[in-house]
Amino acid sequence: MAVPVSYPALWDDQEFYPLHEEDDVPEIPPHRRWVTYLYNALEARLPAWFITSSVCIYWEPGNTAAYRAPDLLVVKEPLAEEVHRVYQTWKQPPVAFVAEIGSRSTMRVEEGPTVEIYQDQVRAAEYYYADPPKGDQRLWRRGPNGYEAAAPEANGRLRSEELGLEFALEEGGVRLYTRAGELLLSHMETDAAWQEAEAGWQEAEAARQDAEAAREEEARQRLAAETARQEEARRRETAEARAAELERQLAELRARRGDS
Repeated sequence: MAVPVSYPALWDDQEFYPLHEEDDVPEIPPHRRWVTYLYNALEARLPAWFITSSVCIYWEPGNTAAYRAPDLLVVKEPLAEEVHRVYQTWKQPPVAFVAEIGSRSTMRVEEGPTVEIYQDQVRAAEYYYADPPKGDQRLWRRGPNGYEAAAPEANGRLRSEELGLEFALEEGGVRLYTRAGELLLSHMETDAAWQEAEAGWQEAEAARQDAEAAREEEARQRLAAETARQEEARRRETAEARAAELERQLAELRARRGDS
């Protein structure tokens, strides 16, 4: 029978564990862009899940030196308590997915993927690592004997079973796709796409209104021309009738003069 482990209350307090700000080196713009895209795209796709970036994960109560701060952390279950600073694995639900993006800064040597830590300590179900400038992306998922490297799909992407999505390295960096091949957009990209679509609609609507105004003007000109043609025909008929009447009257006068 397992005996529940009792920890000092202090060890369960999030404030007890530092954020290790000494590791918070400046990010190069591409790294920030890639991480922000993943965070926003997943948050938009999976709103009911807990998704965060750059929090310190601790796995040993009371040990403030053993930690890891992935670029992305995903949990598929409700949290035991709200997370503001750190994630304590002995209190919270199992970690479903973590991601680390290389080339974080030019100010330090990159460590590369840290498979053992996420496999043995964090015990994340899946671990994704990518270094876009090097064209390097890898995904590990937990198997019977620990992490197993995921093979690329036929389309060249790496499929996350936990997220139900596929990762690809493209010119713009890391991108996410559904299994049906739909590219996931971040909030910013969605807003930009909406604004572009709105601008396109407004342009199309303006063109439609211009075309409608042109058709109305053409119809007005046709009506005016038809009205003018009918008026001209009416004047001509009137003139012809007047001329015929005058000729009749002149003929009568001539006939009278002949009689006399």
